[in-house]
This record gives sequence, C-alpha cells and structure tokens, in this order.
Amino acid sequence: MLAVFKTGGKQYSVKAGQILKVEKLEGKKGDNISFKDILAVSDDKINKIGTPLVEGAQIEAKILDQIRDKKIIVFKKRKRQNYRSTQGHRQSLTVLKIESISLGSKKIISEKKENDKVASSKVTDDKKKVTPKKTTETKKTIKAKDTKKKVAKKNTSVKKTTKKTVKKVKK
Repeated sequence: MLAVFKTGGKQYSVKAGQILKVEKLEGKKGDNISFKDILAVSDDKINKIGTPLVEGAQIEAKILDQIRDKKIIVFKKRKRQNYRSTQGHRQSLTVLKIESISLGSKKIISEKKENDKVASSKVTDDKKKVTPKKTTETKKTIKAKDTKKKVAKKNTSVKKTTKKTVKKVKK
C-alpha cells in the first residue's frame, strides 16, 4: 500500500517499512507518531484521492532519531555596493520508520523479521567473497625479484667551465 501525506509544509509518498527524513517533529527517540493528513492512498485494487484529505486514513510511524542535516551556505551580494553577507544553516530533521498504513478497516503493517534477515545474509555473503588473502610466499618472491633488478649507478659529475669575459676599456 502506498500513501501520500503532508508534514512540515511538504508532501511525502511512503510505503510500510520505509525510512525517511522529515522536518523536525516533537518527540524523543523511540516514540510513536500518527499522521492524519493523508492526501492519497493507493493499493492494488483501490486508488483513493482525498478532497483535500482521505477520511479514516492514518499512518503510524516510529521516531528512529533526531538529527541535523548538512550545512548549506547562504551568500548574498550586491554588485558595486560593497555588500556581501555569508550565513550557514543546518536544518533539524527527524528520521522516521513507517510502521503501518491504514484505510478504515484495512491495515498494512511493515514486515520487520523477513527484511532484516535478508539484509543481514546479503551483507555476510558479500564480505566473504571480497576478502582474498595473499600468502607469505608470494611476498617473499616479490622482494627477491625487486632486489635483483636494482643496480648501483655511478655518479658522473660534469665539470662546468665558466668563460671569463674581459671588458675593453676605451682610451
């Protein structure tokens, strides 16, 4: 099930189990929040668009973290006026995980156990494939080859000769 809701002056399209960042909401890490400003809900058979909101629709979410976004630089300048102004800004954000989307009696809940097991098994498989180990014998043979190739070069210095210039004096 897909739902579109609004919070913080923006609209977000979400599915059950999705993690997203929204503008800061009141609450601590681990708290549950419900959104009732649902603009549209879509399922395999049902597409419901609100006028302006969908009646009886609700989204349940859990706060994962309260963070701050990357810094942006705000630079203002007026040409030929010697006016320059620089400011920085970091937006406060709330990281949410969508737990469930409900439309009246119909409710879709995120599947935690299956998604976590699949993700963890993929990570461990990738690590096993990526780490080939070199033996100590190959390192020794590489060092032996490098020492044979090095030959001492003789330093040949070139003598520089300077020409003496004599100025002729006019009488």
